[in-house]
Amino acid sequence: MNMNNHQEVLAVDYQQLKEGRNRVYFMSQGYKLAGDLYLPKEFDSEQKYPTVIYTRVGTQVKEQTGATYGNKLAAKGYAFFVFDPRNFGDSEGEIRNYESIHNMVPNTTDAISFLRTLKFVDRDRFYGLGACAGAPYICNVAIGDARIKAVATLVGNFDAAASLFGAYPKEVLDKMLQTAAEAKQKYYETGEYETAPIFGGMPLPPPENAPKAMKDGYEYYFLRAGQDKCPNYSTDYPTVGLPVDPSRVFMNQAKFFTTPFLVIAGSEAFTRDMDKEVYDMAAGEKEWMVIEGASHMDLYDVDKYLDPAMDKVDEFFKKY
Repeated sequence: MNMNNHQEVLAVDYQQLKEGRNRVYFMSQGYKLAGDLYLPKEFDSEQKYPTVIYTRVGTQVKEQTGATYGNKLAAKGYAFFVFDPRNFGDSEGEIRNYESIHNMVPNTTDAISFLRTLKFVDRDRFYGLGACAGAPYICNVAIGDARIKAVATLVGNFDAAASLFGAYPKEVLDKMLQTAAEAKQKYYETGEYETAPIFGGMPLPPPENAPKAMKDGYEYYFLRAGQDKCPNYSTDYPTVGLPVDPSRVFMNQAKFFTTPFLVIAGSEAFTRDMDKEVYDMAAGEKEWMVIEGASHMDLYDVDKYLDPAMDKVDEFFKKY
């Protein structure tokens, strides 16, 4: 593992780049990470393109919302980058599928640095986009990184601690925490770890009387964008952690956030209230948009809700 303060810059063969999806690699935390670079129609590496770095939904791999958003924004003329963070998908790292803000922030910072080495990236038109867990990730990066000129978020889950501790009964949480404590010690002593289903004991498919968020999760992660379509995705998480990383929070920082900020919520999304709270607190230029009728996961891939959101993202970024 490379412990130098600087990262090795991996070369990109510009002649091999084409419109649509392109696989590239970069270094972060001493690990080789894989990313997909979506490029516009009639791409020319000698031209300059506005560029978007996307931080994906928690536990996802780059082929899920990243592919959907990447194709839509590349069609609008952007270079768009989504990557598998350390431990996920095609990227190196152990513990596999271990989600942590302490990896995502440095991985995203290094992804920005990598992108800015590419000759076709317009450094003056460089933007951040995040969805669900990716919203606090990109905001936690942008609050201290002026290389990002504007940020847009979709259905941001800005308070993972509230989501985690508000979603489970105390007895279930206590068991999770005890399991994680024992698993951490076992991994430290033996290098071994176990996994458990992210969706816990949820019956699959969920019953008709199940909460809408539960049914939406099943439809997206098991039907529309599950392992049959995205083989690198796993519905299991390592029990050294928790199903949701409670340190992934942006509520306390929002009042100091001065980067131009677009917050897009779904009117029916469980994240709507926290999105509005973060929007109200943000200290810089900001815009608020609600997609009527959209649930949280509708804004992952349902065109009738997502297309107007992407139109707004494009309109907003063009201002900066």
